[in-house]
Amino acid sequence: MKGAWKKYLGVFLPLAAVVAAPIILRDDDAAAMSRAKLRLEVITPHNELIRREFSEAFSKWYEEKHGESVYLNWRTPGGTSEIKRVLDSAFTSADKNGSEGIGLDLFFGGGVYDFKLQSQEDRFQKIELFEEQVSLFEEGVIPKIQSGETYYPDGHDWLGTCLSSFGICYNIDSLKRLGLEAPTTWDDLGRPGFQKGIALADPTKSGSVAKAFEMLVQQKIHGHLDAGLSVEEASQIGWVEGLNLIQKIGANARYFTDGASKVPHDVAQGNAIAGMCIDFYGRSFNEALKKADGSSRLKFVSPVGGTSYSVDPIAIFRGAPHPKLAQEFVNFIFTKEGQMLWNARPDTPMGPKIRALRRLPVRKDLYQEPYLSDMVDASVMPYEVANEFVYDYNLTGKHFTPLRNIIRAMCIDSHQEMKSAWAALIEADFPPEASAKFFDVTPVGYDLALSEVKKTLKSDDKVAEVRMMNDLGKHFRDNYQEAERLALAASKGGTK
Repeated sequence: MKGAWKKYLGVFLPLAAVVAAPIILRDDDAAAMSRAKLRLEVITPHNELIRREFSEAFSKWYEEKHGESVYLNWRTPGGTSEIKRVLDSAFTSADKNGSEGIGLDLFFGGGVYDFKLQSQEDRFQKIELFEEQVSLFEEGVIPKIQSGETYYPDGHDWLGTCLSSFGICYNIDSLKRLGLEAPTTWDDLGRPGFQKGIALADPTKSGSVAKAFEMLVQQKIHGHLDAGLSVEEASQIGWVEGLNLIQKIGANARYFTDGASKVPHDVAQGNAIAGMCIDFYGRSFNEALKKADGSSRLKFVSPVGGTSYSVDPIAIFRGAPHPKLAQEFVNFIFTKEGQMLWNARPDTPMGPKIRALRRLPVRKDLYQEPYLSDMVDASVMPYEVANEFVYDYNLTGKHFTPLRNIIRAMCIDSHQEMKSAWAALIEADFPPEASAKFFDVTPVGYDLALSEVKKTLKSDDKVAEVRMMNDLGKHFRDNYQEAERLALAASKGGTK
């Protein structure tokens, strides 16, 4: 038993740290709240590390500037889908009661899609920038449009604060153990070698994951446009190819989780080989798992030509209880201190206190010295590679909501049948008849996705919506079962 205590300490000390950390952070938070004279109410999907770092940095900045302390009260109901439900309910109630606001100052973090929806409902007020911040937008230091993505609207009722892209996280140890090459493209995730090894999130629960799937489909369309096809032909063919690739990836999936952050977590733990995730999630887990030599068992890669760079915005709610303070917070976000906080190393003057946040600043002027040498992800240079993929809303933007629901019917509601059929197809070396049955997406073609699926989803007829989803689910379940039958018959001596 000699030396056994060291082994146990190696287990229990990290466990004790994990258990104690939330208590310590909560105590620190309570102390900060009791000291503060001012308060901001912020709803956000950002994680605890981001919330803590921006709370401390803004409070320090504001106190140095105005001599008063600020407490940021973070509301964290979940991801953007959950936040949308909270805001819809709150504003519906406020409108009925004749109230201007809902007791919240800021919406901080999430995707452009969600902010556009809130803006369309007239739930934000115009952001009034400091004079030095106005020039950032007027002079293109923060571009209005980049790689086809909007970074802020003309009305300035929301503004992009940092950059986001989508990609693949993978476990180096798992790849070595299975003798697989590292994935570098979306197509790689559909390889049979990744069977039962992909981690995915439900796109109906995560706007970021839905956007990643949209990128995948649009890349297929771009490929045909580059080959000289008309927009109509490229859209029709690319849409089907995109759906078919999603079927392959879905068939390789171990599961579809409700939480997008679970994907890199499970990949890091070796419970999955690879997964689709937003860049921040992948890089954050890479950072958290770094060894003393700088290596990490989890890596993140942006798929070649398969993702644009969009933004995570911030907005001030109409009727905000502390509008001037909210304006100050927004302006702080665009200072060099606020922007460098996203990606600077902890040991640098403008870096975070605990751990690198691994997000990319939206300000172009920071991707040069002396700032670049302080960044963890200095080699990424997003504005140099942003135009490798130019997002075109006209190709798939209107298909965003139909696509996430199609994936639910095609891959999630029928996942067991899909996986069984996929296993049989692999075993039979993909016989043509069985493969054609598996990949039949006729009811959800490019045009039907709008004329039937979107139309039904936008209607107030919930019975019709449920009926449509049930019918689509049945179509895919029946097809997968028939594909499996045909594949098994081919394996037993039929024609492949």
